[in-house]
Amino acid sequence: MSNSVNEGGQDLFKAATAISTASIGANVDALVTANAGLRLVGYSAKESAATPALSTLRIINGATGATNSPVVNIDLALSTSETVWFGDGGVACPAGLSIDWLTGQADVVLFYKVV
Repeated sequence: MSNSVNEGGQDLFKAATAISTASIGANVDALVTANAGLRLVGYSAKESAATPALSTLRIINGATGATNSPVVNIDLALSTSETVWFGDGGVACPAGLSIDWLTGQADVVLFYKVV
């Protein structure tokens, strides 16, 4: 088996798609809809409040309800940003991608693909 395919023969080097949200100040459910082959391969987040403040978000596999666990916890200090890449295989998120807002305000870009 090649390093570019998973156990099911799915191409892991398929190009990623980016979806962005600006000024998140509330939960965003179903930003990316559910799909059995959905992978989160990275994200970029920037604190974006007019008056800089701490920003705390979570990327969730599924809806933002209490039954779904976060895939990523994001804590941004005042006027900061972070970008993370999980590699070509990414993190399996078959229930879809949502953003659970906790505090502050942020711009977020999710990089995902369906393999």
